Amino acid sequence: AKVAFPHAAVEAGCVSCHAPHAAKNAKLLNEADAALCVSCHEAEKTAKPKFAHPPFEGGDCVACHNPHGSDARGMLKNREDKVCYACHVDQEEEFKKASVHLPVLTGTCDSCHNPHGGDQAKLLKAEGSALCASCHGELVKEEAAGSNHPPFSSGDCLTCHVPHASSGAKLIDQKQDALCFSCHSDVEDAQKAAKVRHKPVADGECVKCHSPHKSKLPKLMLAPSPDLCVSCHTPIKEKLATEQVHAPAARDCERCHQPHQSSEKSLLTSPQSKLCAECHDTKAAPFATAHLGIDPAVMNCVSCHSPHASKDPKLFKEQVHAPFAGRSCEECHVVPNK
Repeated sequence: AKVAFPHAAVEAGCVSCHAPHAAKNAKLLNEADAALCVSCHEAEKTAKPKFAHPPFEGGDCVACHNPHGSDARGMLKNREDKVCYACHVDQEEEFKKASVHLPVLTGTCDSCHNPHGGDQAKLLKAEGSALCASCHGELVKEEAAGSNHPPFSSGDCLTCHVPHASSGAKLIDQKQDALCFSCHSDVEDAQKAAKVRHKPVADGECVKCHSPHKSKLPKLMLAPSPDLCVSCHTPIKEKLATEQVHAPAARDCERCHQPHQSSEKSLLTSPQSKLCAECHDTKAAPFATAHLGIDPAVMNCVSCHSPHASKDPKLFKEQVHAPFAGRSCEECHVVPNK
């Protein structure tokens, strides 16, 4: 029968391998076992790999190859992964997980492993990230002008990823936050002690904000603030685009908010009155006059002002008490003499 990958020796004639009348070897072979194969395949005869595949080392070529030809690449007896699983039985079951490395999924084990042997342990074709680079070339290049994750920079891909299959997305070897906290235990400790936690961090979704590999920005950030923040906080994004904007909100959300956790509500960097006083001189006469001499320490600034943006030049909220809107404070309050 015609096959996709015929053995050249068969096409040349049966006597290339078999004696026509009698021989000392089974199946009338001219030579026994691998000695026959290497009589043509000179490279395999001289190959002395540091780490050899046991069938190759034992000269058992037909453990993997059909000597006459087959429909599988390399004259294999079956699709490559099926041939491998014939010996590596446990791996076939182990690799049935949600996230599977493409070479495993397509049954091309030799994308990463030398089928006969090589200089690297586990029959790998290269060491560390050099092997990954054979497919993920651009990804494994460092960002010269930005920030790079240390395991990524050192080529330790297996610090975070498993090479064959995983229950986690992107072949990570455990739940995302647990993986990150295995190195960043300080962030985990701070989270446990915090009163308020940023939802992506609490949900264990570190890559919502950080690149796991590299970034053109510091701290592996995916985008600068406020762009990154408003990608989730869309109502604020709309206000920033159409209304009078509070200066810190336009420049950098971290001027007022902590990115991971805080002891203050809304992830503020410090108590509200103290935070506002860092920019606004609450001890000056104009401030005292505008706020009826009320002690700034007892004020709740956001009860009147929007912290991000407003249609009002003084950042007053949209729904305003009529006397307040008319600046007629004396209708309700005893206003000190100006």
